[in-house]
Amino acid sequence: MIKIGIFNQKGGVGKTTTALNLAGAFYAQQHAVTMLDLDPQGHLTGIFKRHALDPNKHLYQFYQADIPLVQLLQTLQPNMHLLAANAELMKVDSYFGRGPNILKKLSQGLASLAVETPDTALIVDCCPYIGVISLNAIFACDLMIVPVASDYFSVGSAIKVERALRALEPVLKRRVERRYLLTRADKRKKMTSEVECELRALFGDEVLETKISENIALAESPRLGKNVFEYDKSSPGARDYAQLLIELKANVPMQSS
Repeated sequence: MIKIGIFNQKGGVGKTTTALNLAGAFYAQQHAVTMLDLDPQGHLTGIFKRHALDPNKHLYQFYQADIPLVQLLQTLQPNMHLLAANAELMKVDSYFGRGPNILKKLSQGLASLAVETPDTALIVDCCPYIGVISLNAIFACDLMIVPVASDYFSVGSAIKVERALRALEPVLKRRVERRYLLTRADKRKKMTSEVECELRALFGDEVLETKISENIALAESPRLGKNVFEYDKSSPGARDYAQLLIELKANVPMQSS
């Protein structure tokens, strides 16, 4: 099981859009895929409200009642599943503390899920702040993708994410593999190139070559409960996310565990 987290502490940078459409890219290439919504706001889960989701199956049950993740999977279509969020995830930080058992809980749960679904790509839409549930994702994932929108405020947020990941590495006793993804890009605007240059100066080769351009298909597809490949596979958005997956497979070490 390949586990990829999508994380940024700033809103509006394309975090949920990237989780949805990177999962769609995997699925379009005939991979089984599971989306895990670890954000109490539940934006990713809300995209699939047309699928008659079971409101009694959500991730807080995993934390509160130790219900195995495999029992919480909701089928969206063959070989595409969702582990849904709800607002109760907010309770995890206050109810369970920050001991090693809770910080490793998701990692252990995913290890058990991998036995049941070994060839699945897992895409995690992370909580947008550093707390227990986002730490769970960082501990569990093989790779963190940090979306950075083409504006200067987003660069500042990326710097904060970098500092947080570095601070965690002595605890994890490993480097957190991460890549920075430029989103909402517009090649006609000078700011897009300026932000890209600044990111490369800050993070070097950890900035992905692929850029996600703003386009109508990416904006409209979630409203219809679809990823961009289902909405319009020939759209610029679909091409961008397909290229992202190609780049990740070619250049990023992603262990399958």
